[in-house]
Amino acid sequence: MKRHSHQYSFTNRFEYTGLKNRIQMMNMESSDAGWWRYALLWVLTVILVMACQNWQNQEETKTVYQRNFPMINPTRALVDKIETGGAWGRLLSFYQKNGKGKPVFALEFGDPLILRLKGETLSLVESYRDQTTIYLNGKEASMDLLAKLRMDYIQELFVLHEFEGMDYSDPKPYRLLIQLSGNAMEDVPGRSQFVALLEAAAITDHPQGVSHTYTMNTLLEATFFGYRDAFVKRTKNQHLKLMDEFAKDIDVFINGIQVDPKDVETVHVREVDRLYTHERPYTLWLRNVKRQSRYVLFIQTAPKRAQRDSSYYVFSPFYSGDF
Repeated sequence: MKRHSHQYSFTNRFEYTGLKNRIQMMNMESSDAGWWRYALLWVLTVILVMACQNWQNQEETKTVYQRNFPMINPTRALVDKIETGGAWGRLLSFYQKNGKGKPVFALEFGDPLILRLKGETLSLVESYRDQTTIYLNGKEASMDLLAKLRMDYIQELFVLHEFEGMDYSDPKPYRLLIQLSGNAMEDVPGRSQFVALLEAAAITDHPQGVSHTYTMNTLLEATFFGYRDAFVKRTKNQHLKLMDEFAKDIDVFINGIQVDPKDVETVHVREVDRLYTHERPYTLWLRNVKRQSRYVLFIQTAPKRAQRDSSYYVFSPFYSGDF
């Protein structure tokens, strides 16, 4: 049997000619002929980024300000001019809607409510007088003229406030704009609600209502310092009693059952588990045919708590004379 002899040789994939060409290409100086392609790509990228930012700013401006009435008087035109800048928003709007027959008014408001009405006298809350510029029929006016205006001749009214955090903030960040009518306005429901709102603002700091919650510990503190928001005070025998200013216009509930306001005096301060106070919105207690009490007091008790030894409680100066 004939054997075939095989000869093996070590080889690689680098052929001499190909390798030489590769070395020559590596030693060649790079060409600058394509630099303009990179420059053009960079310019297009910058333009695209700037266009996106401009589009985003336009969308934000549209969201912040939306015109919701036609420009039919100087006051509306001035409101539109101020708001278009994007740095101002409305705190109070009272204006007439379009419609046939009797006029229909729109009323929109938020905090703070800087305007109030006592009798027929319109005024600004004292702390906002130096921060407010007044305009009558689109023209800047003196603060003294405000008290001379008759409420039934006010056709439309707006309060604007400059947004906080602006780089160029106005020294007077509030604008009060009033459109006057040549004739006395009819007292229709929309106007009645507006007048009631301003009257309520002269009576309370919270026309839209406000609530507070107390535990036994926080109630002890509140009655020690005489906080009005608690509606109650402590007697010498450590029982609760309604403050005089709330006693004649309040609904009282103890453990979910409505009771006579005098029954509050049967509750020992250490029996209180939770105490809730609530001032109702002005629409429920002012100029309302089915008027409700202005205040509500809810007391939830834990009678066994009063029987515990005083060592159970954390020491506090508010417990003085309580044990």
